Amino acid sequence: MRKVFFLSLILIIFSNISSAHYFSESYSNWNIVNNKISATFTILKLEATRVLQIDSFQELGKEEKLSEGEVFLEYFKPRISVLNSGNKCSIDTQPTLVAGKKEYHTIEFSYLCDASNSIKIINNVLFDIAQSHVHLSRIKKDNQIFEKALFYNDQTVLLEKLSESEETNFLSSLSNFIYSGIIHILTGLDHLVFLLGLFILVKNFKQLLFVITGFTIGHSITLALVALNIVIPNTLMIEALIGFTILFIAAEYMIKDTGSSNAILSILIAILVFVGLSSLFLEIPISMITIAALILVTVGYFGIIRTIKNSGVFRIIVTSLFGLIHGFGFGAFLFNSNFNQSNILSALFGFNVGVEIGQIVFLFILIGLTSFLYKILKSEKYEYLVKTSMILVSGLGFYWFLQRLYF
Repeated sequence: MRKVFFLSLILIIFSNISSAHYFSESYSNWNIVNNKISATFTILKLEATRVLQIDSFQELGKEEKLSEGEVFLEYFKPRISVLNSGNKCSIDTQPTLVAGKKEYHTIEFSYLCDASNSIKIINNVLFDIAQSHVHLSRIKKDNQIFEKALFYNDQTVLLEKLSESEETNFLSSLSNFIYSGIIHILTGLDHLVFLLGLFILVKNFKQLLFVITGFTIGHSITLALVALNIVIPNTLMIEALIGFTILFIAAEYMIKDTGSSNAILSILIAILVFVGLSSLFLEIPISMITIAALILVTVGYFGIIRTIKNSGVFRIIVTSLFGLIHGFGFGAFLFNSNFNQSNILSALFGFNVGVEIGQIVFLFILIGLTSFLYKILKSEKYEYLVKTSMILVSGLGFYWFLQRLYF
């Protein structure tokens, strides 16, 4: 009875966590010409629904019959301001929702200041809801472009401090992107759950290193492709596919653990067929071609590992492919930030290094935690804990795959 109680408690906790959005990021572009400051703010529509957690805005939407975008706009207005020498600049054009990327809310607005020096931009949007929120500002003034990442403990941009030497600006940009990469991975629950699944699945430490290396190479490739604007990702489909990669890893573990390959493979294929058929009738961000490719990879991979003893090489291959998918998710941050192309090296290298640091930190935490639990628990209880963890991993993967497609 105790086991059932604690398992239920864990499931309740994780259901609340999984219902939260999987990352918290936004972007803005500022153009300063003489004493006029024009700006564009961009945020994923799904991310903007966080404001509905605030009762007053939820009620406002119902009473005024506002769309989710209009509710977010009302939340947004008092949380952005521009100061000139300590005095508030006057609003030239009110913040307005404009047409932009399909999955994003785009807001345009402008200010008039007494002068273009001693400018201070204050952005409190979402930091009062999600302390892990990351905002990337890009400011253009006098043919110079600067970038700064804003965090919970730093929500302001001081323009005079950005007017530094090229070398200092490069180092500042590099450190900002490294920090952004670390925050992105350590607050990205889906990426962490995928790494947890790999950690549980691959028990041999040497093989785990090869698998993680393959994953790193994969996501580094697509991160670069997206950041260089060579490939434009379908954000919602990528986020859903990340959920499927988690489910896939969990399925392989269950096949190894139970030996019921046919039953588990049938369930996985049935899920994909259901999604494929529903895509014919519903407007969801995935195509039949993508579903067909997933079915082929699934059947092919599990068919191969069932017939050979050493599946390590094929696991590295499929993990590298999954790395490509996760890389699109990482790259979306850089792509949507519209960072300065002259800072491509600091942006791409810094963000990738930050992601790797975050991954290494998380893996070392897992190694330390499992070593500790293995010492204090009996082998039976330890195995029970591992299997329970993998059940949670599979549940989250299944939930994210469907939730990100249909809701």
